[in-house]
Amino acid sequence: MAYDVNDDVRRAHIARILQGHGERLQYSVFLLRIRPSKMLEVQASIEEELDSATDSILICDFGLSEQAEQSMLFLGKRGYRDTVIPTII
Repeated sequence: MAYDVNDDVRRAHIARILQGHGERLQYSVFLLRIRPSKMLEVQASIEEELDSATDSILICDFGLSEQAEQSMLFLGKRGYRDTVIPTII
């Protein structure tokens, strides 16, 4: 999930929501390994904070963990195996 949020307070709230469910890969990019039902809850929480006139959120579903590893390519210092987020059930 990636976001572009103009307001500092809204951005901090959204980052806090995402940090509670995944790992920050870059400043505004998070990797969440959660069930679809939990993702709906996270999405609803984010939508409460979002100003749809100025902010944007990108959600990419990579499928199952095994598929995600094949779908992502890291260049440089970080790799998929470096991510240490827990699976939330």
